[in-house]
Amino acid sequence: MYKIKRRRIRWRAVAAGDENAVKQLRRLLWFITVRLFALCVISALLVVTFYLSMNITNIVILLKDGMAARAQVVLGIDSDISRLEKFFTQECLQHDANTQRALVGSGDYKDYDIRGLDHRLSMEWIWSWPWEDTASAIVVESVPAIDGKVKTSLRSDVLEQRGEEGLTPPEWREVRYRVTLARLEGRWIISALTAADS
Repeated sequence: MYKIKRRRIRWRAVAAGDENAVKQLRRLLWFITVRLFALCVISALLVVTFYLSMNITNIVILLKDGMAARAQVVLGIDSDISRLEKFFTQECLQHDANTQRALVGSGDYKDYDIRGLDHRLSMEWIWSWPWEDTASAIVVESVPAIDGKVKTSLRSDVLEQRGEEGLTPPEWREVRYRVTLARLEGRWIISALTAADS
């Protein structure tokens, strides 16, 4: 009974305009509001960070695997274009001169039997907003080591034309690419690949 009377007196004091009680109520409401706002902002930042990191991780894996598959096609290790279609759009493959030359048999490595390569792709810059279906990246592709030799049937012709240097595959020129990616049907794919100015 005593507790009920005390609470009634306190609320009457607030209703009557007791400044101390109003100040305490205002402080309590301000404290709760600020904490809730901070919690909402932190939660939103965590969600954006999660989706941003998920997209960037998927993009890095796609770029590394896709560019390695492209290098194998250019070097003549693999001639299956359907493997590249998992990573690149048709339009991107049609505009890639190195891939097209390799597929028609006029690439720089057509005279060589390539057994292996050391493919490296370094990421300089990647960006993708979590709510967009496009992403951009700048990568540097290099192949410091190519394991191969000239085809046996062409050995004498290559020796006459190019000398001893022609017996080993030409070096892969390091290239810096500006890459555009698109999210199609829930997965990332490389939609444009252009050489960037060094």
